[in-house]
Amino acid sequence: MTPLAKNLAVSFTHQHVLPDQKEVFQLSELPSKTEAKDDLVTVAYLTLFFVLNCSISFFRTYNPLWKQTFFSTCLCSQQRLPLLFSFAFFTLALLFCSVTSAVASADYDCVSLKEGQSIYNLNGAVSYYEDHNSSLSLEEILKNRTLSWTSLPGDAPSFGFSSSAYWLKFEICAPQPEGERVVLEVAYPLLDSIHLYGVTDRTIVYKYHTGDNFIFSQRPENHRNFLFFLPNSQQEILSIYLRIQTDSAVQVPLQLYTSTGFFKKNQNMLFIQGGYFGIILAMILYNAILFCSLREWPYLFYILFTVSYFSFQGVLQGFFQQFIFDSIWWQNHALLLFGFSSILFANLFADSFLNLSNKNPFISRSLRWIGLLSALSAMLASTLPYAPMVKLMLALAIFSSLLIMSAGSKLWWIGHLPARIFTLAWSTLLISFILASLNKFGLLPRVFWTENIMQIGGVLEVILLSIALGERINEEKRQRILAEQSLTTSLEEMVQTRTSELNHALKQLKTANAILDKASLTDSLTQLANRRSFDKETKIEHKNATRGGYPLSLIMIDIDHFKRINDTHGHQVGDQVLQKVAKTLCSFATRSRDNVFRYGGEEFAIMLYNTSLPGAINVAEKIRSAIETSPLDLQDELDAITISAGVSVYDPKEANTLLCDMDELIRQADSHLYRAKTNGRNRVEASDVSPPES
Repeated sequence: MTPLAKNLAVSFTHQHVLPDQKEVFQLSELPSKTEAKDDLVTVAYLTLFFVLNCSISFFRTYNPLWKQTFFSTCLCSQQRLPLLFSFAFFTLALLFCSVTSAVASADYDCVSLKEGQSIYNLNGAVSYYEDHNSSLSLEEILKNRTLSWTSLPGDAPSFGFSSSAYWLKFEICAPQPEGERVVLEVAYPLLDSIHLYGVTDRTIVYKYHTGDNFIFSQRPENHRNFLFFLPNSQQEILSIYLRIQTDSAVQVPLQLYTSTGFFKKNQNMLFIQGGYFGIILAMILYNAILFCSLREWPYLFYILFTVSYFSFQGVLQGFFQQFIFDSIWWQNHALLLFGFSSILFANLFADSFLNLSNKNPFISRSLRWIGLLSALSAMLASTLPYAPMVKLMLALAIFSSLLIMSAGSKLWWIGHLPARIFTLAWSTLLISFILASLNKFGLLPRVFWTENIMQIGGVLEVILLSIALGERINEEKRQRILAEQSLTTSLEEMVQTRTSELNHALKQLKTANAILDKASLTDSLTQLANRRSFDKETKIEHKNATRGGYPLSLIMIDIDHFKRINDTHGHQVGDQVLQKVAKTLCSFATRSRDNVFRYGGEEFAIMLYNTSLPGAINVAEKIRSAIETSPLDLQDELDAITISAGVSVYDPKEANTLLCDMDELIRQADSHLYRAKTNGRNRVEASDVSPPES
């Protein structure tokens, strides 16, 4: 049995005498279970409202059956207002919950351990003193009656980043519930040093020293937060003093329970945290499988970002200290390492996913520089002061999120479909970063929403980013899938109605197959017939020429130094060159039975109907001259584009058809093409392929 379980099971009893008569104010219990459930229901409704409005906006934007263009969708207030209202309402609700939770306080002298209660409210019962020099001991605190203690309005004091030592105190009065132990929880696992003292009649009856500067196994209880089982205060007032000092944000969320109350609360919290980490792990595994299948960089950067953010939250919530590592070094530096890593991989992911190097070079360079600074900060995290590094991490995170949001919003506006979901995903993370930063700097109170906002925003963000990655893959297939769905739906309806409608559906299917078959014979870049079409058409034309007794000419063309164009100017410029050359070739093969093909790579073929060798050479020379002298009107400056060509002719009137088949015609043209390239390029080579008469 673990120490925690033993302490939950064992009843601790101790008798004291009340030294002084004091006025006792009985504190009301924390919000009842019904009120807590109402809070959870409110949270659920807010989240559902937010997600539902996002979903409606996505559907109306992406559904092609909704007869609106993207531009009109963006400008239409009916599309935009629900989404903006959701964000505004969601954010204001969080702030409202935080503020209302923070201002609810009272002014009490001590905490009454009322029988039948399981959770005790410390609002108004805690006061603090700031030891600027961090030099006072408990004995000096007890002796010095002139110290000015300040009452805290809530049970989750937050002092921001400070090098001072903070003393907190509250008093417990009335007998402890029978058969129960009182548990004090400090629910912030990043505090470096915690000294807790139980004092009765100025006598220390209980003390314990713990914190993030102690290995986890030395904590009083095996729990991710700091737990203290307080001594029994039968018929007497027990004063609790805590001395807190840390390099991180000084936040001391205090909560007092009975052992039964803590067990119930801990079970509920483990359920919530388990759901959060389960969602994150599922997203990591799902996208890891996709990355292994697709081998695309955005998936790898997304996985690394999610793992880093998952680890960051694991450290922030204390789970990594409890289950992963039991090391003071890791406890002191893991948060910074995973935080800066999250910023680095988030920037790389955004840059890769949105292709910012081409679409927005300035933001792309900015994100890379911030990523480099984050990588250096992660490496120097163990040597530099903790507090400035945390502030730097929060500043870089917010600045990066703003840059990514601006880039995503711009691409959203110009019609980049995956950028819509990406921008929404990043906006949730940005809101969570801002609220969390305000909380860490002490500008927002430490309550449920502000403490868990990064997890809430993180879950929405990783889910939406995963959806955005899927949208990125499906963008090219969307129209085809919608056409198939429309056809399938039509078929199902037709089967249920009339036989005539079934015939109509079959006719539609035949038309669709014809379109797909035509697409399979066309090169998507140049819109010329492809190699498959070349193999099919040349055999047909060869047979027709044999039957008709007319010559058939073949010109094989290759762009000179095309690899150098790709290497120097990039594949996009290379694609433009291919398109321009294809257009020029088509302008010279204008007869109905003349055909132009993209043979492969930068190589083209022209089949000229009823054309002799001199005519084919003349056409090839005109094409060569036109390409050499015509401007290409490309964005990048290029040297003159030239081609090499090889010409061969099949004439059934002069050739022995048994010896001159189509393969031989192609081989001869290809041989002349390579001879032209060997002889200096930018030339036409040809010879009569007909064999000598026997």
